[in-house]
Parts: sequence; C-alpha cells; structure tokens
Amino acid sequence: MSTDTSSRSVTCQASPNIALIKYWGKRDEELILPDNDSLSITLDLTDMHSYTTVSTSPSMTCDTFYFEGVLQTKLSSRMQKVLGEVRRRAKDMQNQFVEIRSQNTFPASSGLASSASAYASLAIALTKLFNLDNPDATAAYLARIGSGSAIRSVYGGFVRWSSEGECLSSCVFPMEHWPDLRLIILIFNSSKKPVSSTDAMQRTRETSTLFSARLATVNDKIEKLIEAIRIKDFNTFAKIVMMDSSQFHAVCMDTYPPVIYLNEQSKHLIDLVHAYNETDENGAMKVAYTFDAGPNPFCFIREQHAEEFLRLLKYIYPTADNNVHKHVADSDAKLPSINVPIAPNVLERIVLTKIGSGPKIIS
Repeated sequence: MSTDTSSRSVTCQASPNIALIKYWGKRDEELILPDNDSLSITLDLTDMHSYTTVSTSPSMTCDTFYFEGVLQTKLSSRMQKVLGEVRRRAKDMQNQFVEIRSQNTFPASSGLASSASAYASLAIALTKLFNLDNPDATAAYLARIGSGSAIRSVYGGFVRWSSEGECLSSCVFPMEHWPDLRLIILIFNSSKKPVSSTDAMQRTRETSTLFSARLATVNDKIEKLIEAIRIKDFNTFAKIVMMDSSQFHAVCMDTYPPVIYLNEQSKHLIDLVHAYNETDENGAMKVAYTFDAGPNPFCFIREQHAEEFLRLLKYIYPTADNNVHKHVADSDAKLPSINVPIAPNVLERIVLTKIGSGPKIIS
C-alpha cells in the first residue's frame, strides 16, 4: 500500500478454487446464500490467478473498471454492490471513487472459476485499502456478494463454505496437509460458456426434480470426504469427487431447458480416466476428475502417478502445438494399454498445479 494518504493503491493476487463438492443453488440471490455446503481446493498462485489493483485518489470523479487493460463501459451490478457495501463500512470512502484493474492468467467465463479468483482478489484489496474492520470476515463477505464461490478463494488449502449462520468459509486443512496431491487441468474449450452459472442454478431451482435429492446427500458426502482427506485416502477421495461431479451435471441435465456444460471431449476424458484407473493391478484409483460449470476437467492425482498420466495425455491428445504438452519429459517408458480412441488437436492447454496457500497482497 502506498504511504501517500491522498493517492493510494493495493494489489492482490488470488487463485481459483476447484469445488470437490459443488455449490449449486442460492436461497437468497441478493446476499448469495447457498442452498448447500461446499468443499473446495484453492489452487497455487504460480499457475493460475487473478491480479487486481484497486486505487483511489481525490482526482477521481467516478468508479472505473479495466479488465485485461480495457476500460469497461459500466460496472456490473455485483461489482456495484461490493463497492456499495465497502462505502457503507468505510470511514473514509463516502466521497471517494476507485479505479479497479483486473487481469487473469487463464480464460474467463469458461468453467475455470475465474469469477472466484477475481472477486476474492478485489474483496481483499478493498478491505486492505480502506482498512475495514474484521478484515478476514469482511473480505469473505465482500467476495461472496460479488461471486458466491469467491468466498472459498479467500483461504488456501481445503476450504468449506457453510450454508448456515453467516454463510462464511473456513480452512479445513492447510495446503501442507496433502503435499503430494497434484492437479492437472485440461482446457478443451476456453470460450465463454453458453449459460452463466447464475442463470443456470436459478433455472435448476425452479425446474429440476433431482435438485432436492442432491441437497439431501451433500452434507453426508462432505463429512465422508473430509475424513478421506484427513487420512489421505485417495481411493475414497476419488470416488466421492467423481460421483459428485456426475450428480451435479445430472441435475443440470434435469433442468428445463437442459443446461449442458460437458462436451464430447469431456466425455472422452471421463472414459480415459476410468480406463486408466482399471490398469492398476490392485484396483487402486490413480486419478480422479471433476467438472465445474464448463467442459474443462480438473484431474486430481498423486505425484507418483502424475508423470505417467501426463505421458498418456500426450499420446491420447496429440497436437501440433508442442507447448501444450510442455510438462511431459521425453521417455521410452511403456504406457499402460488402454482402449480409448486417440483424439488429435482437441486440447488447447494443460495446467499442472498443486494446492495453494491462498491470496497474496503484492503492494
């Protein structure tokens, strides 16, 4: 933060979080109060993050927002709501305006949780800039009213967002708890998704007959998953995460009109993961997938299997762009025999990452 009291700025980095048990449905649209608890992993800042700078100066005459360096014609209603709440709480912002500059190191609005990292970084920067009371709870609240899942990105490690009480989030286990857990993110389609999560989950609440059945199972799954994480039981972890992903997308399909986020590449990856897991002689799970509201899979894998799975991905998803498979070292090691068709030139990017420690104030 600048020491100049007349012109100040704060920059914050925050990374996306990937839901292991999905949040889907809001019982209060204004305050973004979720219908169910959710559990997530916050990603490492090195590989994927939003970078947001908030500045204020007496010379500013209105609030402005730049995304990826481009001045936006207006602030979204949610961003206005966040700024309105900051003005309500701040002692010195009543007659001040802000300039917000935000950018991502990964595609926005494509099911990669960009809104979570963006609003988490914005909330923390605003809380710091205006020295708001109870900074942790305040930043979490501001993040939530900006984008529900952003409340999970204000912490690192494994994070639970409660649907009860004040509906805040908390760290269940720090990033150090499971040091050999890795994430491999396959970006098949970086285009903007056809139906926003906000619109889709409202449609689900109104039309899906499976929605209430899903809600009845969530807390039990979360408790079982937390126990699996506690003892680092990857088999149980993998099964619960994949089944919840499938149930979530089944509810989306049960929505009217149907909300379809998965594409042919998504289904191909699902087949690949199950075929790969079947190659283990002891029947152990080696990799698990989950899909948020988009076609791009997040794969969880222990470090001991990561190199082999990356080589398999290079074989199954060949591409002319050598940068896509930059994480794969040359090797003559034999790949497991898997009866899954090769799908050339469908993969845009692979991100190899791990669990992160949470947001970081840069300046």
